[in-house]
Amino acid sequence: MFGKEVLRITKGTFLDKLRHSLEDSTAEYESLVGEGYSLLHQYSQRFVIPLFIKAKKTISTVELTTCGLVSDLLTGKSGASDFFILGITPYTSEMKIKLGLSPDLLTHDGPGTVSPQSAHALAQKVRQYSKSEIGLAETGMLPTNFKSRRTQKRAGEVFLAIDTVTKSTTIKLELNMELSRLLMRQEIAWNVLLALEDFLKAMDLP
Repeated sequence: MFGKEVLRITKGTFLDKLRHSLEDSTAEYESLVGEGYSLLHQYSQRFVIPLFIKAKKTISTVELTTCGLVSDLLTGKSGASDFFILGITPYTSEMKIKLGLSPDLLTHDGPGTVSPQSAHALAQKVRQYSKSEIGLAETGMLPTNFKSRRTQKRAGEVFLAIDTVTKSTTIKLELNMELSRLLMRQEIAWNVLLALEDFLKAMDLP
């Protein structure tokens, strides 16, 4: 079993949602990517990093689509070294297998990298490898012009997994496939922050 799977379909733009959460409705769209990056850091520093510091729980991450953005967001404030252990992007199948992902998941008949099974397995493997208390992994399909078997997966289909010794949660996202790769990465990172926030709030914090 790879934990409970939750379907989350995003509506509207994540920038609007971030603005609302930060009570900032006056900022202008001078640069979507630049603004999104700034808002994500504000959100993480205000709502997510303090929860990790309070919880005294360590985390390691695997990012297959955000490619280090989540690690950047979780380490954007002093004190991050108390909880953030490792962040990696095993982009090729070979590196995923070296991390511990079963080759069976990546075969023609297997579920593939973009699947709840792979997301959970990667979250579990990075947690075990780094000896962290929480493992997080995200895997998805970004917009691409490359034609292959992978394109059977819909652009915008993403799976997030959070794993601990006693609990595992998998979330499926269906994002706006019209977004650029950069904006989709930011929206995935935004959903990762929300998932971590919910996960930590559900824990019995001191």
